[in-house]
Amino acid sequence: MTTPPPLLLDETRTTGTAVVLGAGTMGGGIAADLANAGWEVRLLDVTPEAASAGRERATTRKPPLLFLPEYAGRILPDGMENAREHLRAADWVVEAVAERMDVKRDVLALVAAAIPAHAVVTSNTSGLGLAAMSAHLPPALRRRFLGSHFLNPPRYLKLLEVVPTPETDPEVTAGFVRFAERVLGHRVVLAKDTPGFISTRLWIAHLMDTLHAAEEHGIDLETVDYLTGPLVGRPRSATCRMADIVGLDVVAAIAGNQRHALPHDDPLRTRLEPPAVLRALLDAGRTGEKADAGFYRREGRSVLAYDAAAGEYRPRRDVHIEAVEAVALLPLPERLRALEACRDAPWGRFLNGILDALGAYARAVGPEVAADVLAVDRTMRWGFGWEMGPFGVDDARRGASEHYAGTPLPRSYRAFGGDDAGEAATRPWPVEPEYVDLARVAAAEGGTLARTEAASLLDLGDGVWCVAFHTKMNTFNPALCAFLRDAVTRAEAETAALVIGNQGAHFSAGYDLKRLAAAMEQGDTDTIDREMKACQDAFLAIRYARIPVVAAVHGFTLGAGCECALHCHGVVAASETYVGLPEVAVGVVPCGGGIKETLRRYLEAGLDPVAAARASLRAVVLNRNSGSAHEAQRDGRLRPTDAICRNPDRLLYEAKRRALALRDGFAPPERADFPGIEAAGLSILREDIANWHADGTLNEHDARIADRVALVLSGGMEPAPGPVSEHRLLELERIVFLDLCRSPQSLARMRHFLDTGKPLRD
Repeated sequence: MTTPPPLLLDETRTTGTAVVLGAGTMGGGIAADLANAGWEVRLLDVTPEAASAGRERATTRKPPLLFLPEYAGRILPDGMENAREHLRAADWVVEAVAERMDVKRDVLALVAAAIPAHAVVTSNTSGLGLAAMSAHLPPALRRRFLGSHFLNPPRYLKLLEVVPTPETDPEVTAGFVRFAERVLGHRVVLAKDTPGFISTRLWIAHLMDTLHAAEEHGIDLETVDYLTGPLVGRPRSATCRMADIVGLDVVAAIAGNQRHALPHDDPLRTRLEPPAVLRALLDAGRTGEKADAGFYRREGRSVLAYDAAAGEYRPRRDVHIEAVEAVALLPLPERLRALEACRDAPWGRFLNGILDALGAYARAVGPEVAADVLAVDRTMRWGFGWEMGPFGVDDARRGASEHYAGTPLPRSYRAFGGDDAGEAATRPWPVEPEYVDLARVAAAEGGTLARTEAASLLDLGDGVWCVAFHTKMNTFNPALCAFLRDAVTRAEAETAALVIGNQGAHFSAGYDLKRLAAAMEQGDTDTIDREMKACQDAFLAIRYARIPVVAAVHGFTLGAGCECALHCHGVVAASETYVGLPEVAVGVVPCGGGIKETLRRYLEAGLDPVAAARASLRAVVLNRNSGSAHEAQRDGRLRPTDAICRNPDRLLYEAKRRALALRDGFAPPERADFPGIEAAGLSILREDIANWHADGTLNEHDARIADRVALVLSGGMEPAPGPVSEHRLLELERIVFLDLCRSPQSLARMRHFLDTGKPLRD
């Protein structure tokens, strides 16, 4: 019996061997991305020492590129002299060497001489022509060659531009797209083989045009960032701050490369020349954050801004423009329309001028770089964190439907003619069942089953419903707890499985601390007790529901958000999920069953009762929030049976699949008591606390809070021999919680956190 040949890359290739050629910043980041996915990576550079240095940079970078430090063992560095040996075992080869055509062609020639017939080869070039780069390769390899343009750092930026050449086998491209989205967790946009593809072409032209326009209109850099950040649906880093993060030398180099590569009739080519302020900063060696000075400079706790006219730094000033503040809270499309009418003041001429130029540039070069407006807009949204791409912005500013049509949400989008002159001018919105869009679900007929200010109950189809929170930061409050209980009751009556999830920035940042602090200040412990009891009851309703309940968690899953997930029958977590019970830092203890469920996890892991209580005490009092879902699973906050979803946009789809898998033959867990640890066990817990206090790990108030956690874990001040009921543990959580709510020190901690976002070490 012959062994079938290895498959080309597709969604089935969850493990494999990759060779990354080039151990620079991008090569190391790609190697870490693959290691996170479970692949073994050979990271090669000119010398073994250079490769090892690249691996070291990739595995020690902050914020971390690896989900777990131990994944560094999947990255094996070596020198190019041993490349043939490694290439012969490769399933995928990623070229990430210097951006020089001659270097890339030489490296690809080496690859062609050694790789097996099934291996796929991609280049991470950000702008060099792929067809020209691969012209010297054998025809069979050219069919398996394409561009894979990752953005840096790959762990945190979900866009991946995939760029096939005219000779790339369409099946290879389609398989690689599925692999990139389902195994690596990226969102893919297909781009054409043009300088800078879609991302660099539009991003660098818009950034440089913005800097030139600011100079021409006399707009200082604080105002530039005030106007080009969240106000227009962009990240807070806006323009100048983002340039500092990227590196002003890198920005200038990318602009220079694009200026050299683009045709002379490109509408914004001349704007790629560095403006005077950028030249001045570069001449002074002020290249941005890595040099501790660029457009901004930090001095201690103060931030200074560069004054181009004076040629020196001055204290950064807060910007407030009355006309802007008046529209800042409007929905983005309405905000853009309101801003479009503000052209009288210099700031209005500046802002509308750069948005006009962006829209015109996208219309001019769109057909050159992409197949349709959706590809362009997705590139800017997925790659740069924009809420709307340039074509969406163009429609919104003019109140038109030129690029997108259909209400209440876009149902079609405009295709470019380009090479496909015979195709229709519009295309229907893509059918993507793996990418659930809750806004579309809510807008569909019968999609919204119930809605309040706190949450919505939505029909995901196939007998699965979704509770989607929409409080601020998806925090819990009495209304959300009541909605959750009602949703469980209704789902039980209709035998519908339930997913708890949302598409905000975070699953839940916990309980509403502002509400809690106000009640603490008023001494209203009766209200606090009622609210905590309602929260506990909502989570118990989930745990003992007669239908499966699955949490789809992502981002902050903290405090009550973590407790909600701990009570669910299954969890599907995005890789970027930060799980924890940080209540001690704000002066209280978990009170939604978090102490109880942490203890349950350690008991389920096979620890004896005292060992489980000690581990739970450490987890609640000392452990920091997890840095990823992988870390949460390693540390026991997620069960081994819980799933991790690399692609956050597929999270609700995977949670729905999990709920459906649990539904057949589902029975809720039986209620059971917890084993007691008696007085001797409580003494051991208190000894641990005393040791942490003695070595400075805990201060005096930390130790008092830790003692309250120990009381819950032990079953009370004088633990009775024998089992402890779940009801008793929850009652104890509330008792010690209320005790801490009466403490001025706990209130000071909570107020400090609300005011500063940082814990108070009192």
